[in-house]
Amino acid sequence: MKKLKLLFLTFVVGFFAACAPAEKEFTETESGLKYKFHERTGEDMAELFKILSLDMVYRTRADDSLLFDSRTAEMPVYIELIEPEYPGDIYEGLALMAEGDSASFILDAENFFVYTAGMGQLPDFLEPGTELLFDIKLRSVMSEEEFMIEQQQMVEERMRESEDLEDAEEGLRDEYLMEQEITQEPLESGLYFIEKEPGTGAEATPGSTVSVHYEGRLLDGTVFDSSYERGEPIEFVLGQGQVIRGWDEGINLMREGGKARLVIPSHLAYGERGAGQTIPPFSTLVFDVELVEVN
Repeated sequence: MKKLKLLFLTFVVGFFAACAPAEKEFTETESGLKYKFHERTGEDMAELFKILSLDMVYRTRADDSLLFDSRTAEMPVYIELIEPEYPGDIYEGLALMAEGDSASFILDAENFFVYTAGMGQLPDFLEPGTELLFDIKLRSVMSEEEFMIEQQQMVEERMRESEDLEDAEEGLRDEYLMEQEITQEPLESGLYFIEKEPGTGAEATPGSTVSVHYEGRLLDGTVFDSSYERGEPIEFVLGQGQVIRGWDEGINLMREGGKARLVIPSHLAYGERGAGQTIPPFSTLVFDVELVEVN
């Protein structure tokens, strides 16, 4: 918690709509830190070794390229306020703020990434001398005990949300099975294996290399992936965890030339995290698969 090292290892390069404030609008401290307040409350000042909860956005000042935005994660950045590590660093700026304040700071990119973020060197996509513009909203100033309580509350809230999503998944899956008139029971794992066309070739066994054509859909029919569209089947070693668990189990029940539908609950697919922008958390997936070849 003492450093920002873990908070700035991932960078999303993009465009931030707000323009950088003009140089004359900034005040400069004796150390050379340039800052500008947009909102000041004057109460509950940040204190050394307290935990600060922040909304933080920073970007290159010259071309306005966005490097980090904590708001995209829908949760604040947590930083322990320590003594400045060099003249004009971000900790000096944070020490000027009070709970509820919002402010902008200009920092040297190399100093920030090398010393504060602990990266050891300036990222390759930035030039020496680059300035960073930080926009910061100080949400709250907390003791370590208050921080731990807040973290526990967040964990409990996420658990409740996960339980709600898991319950919703089961209901949607039952509705899908009813609409599709699928009456067979799931396997012990929860996988539904519906054979469409028995295969007559080699049996798919763990360790064999299989070639599979497929179309993957969400329960609402949205197609998120299709080897048929690409014109090339996927190839993988069965039973080695190279694909989701529902695939390893389902393909293992097939013979070369066979076709089947796999209805795969999220715990055998992408679980509570989902996958990218196309597969939400706790999504039951439907795959129509064709075992093209077994080697």
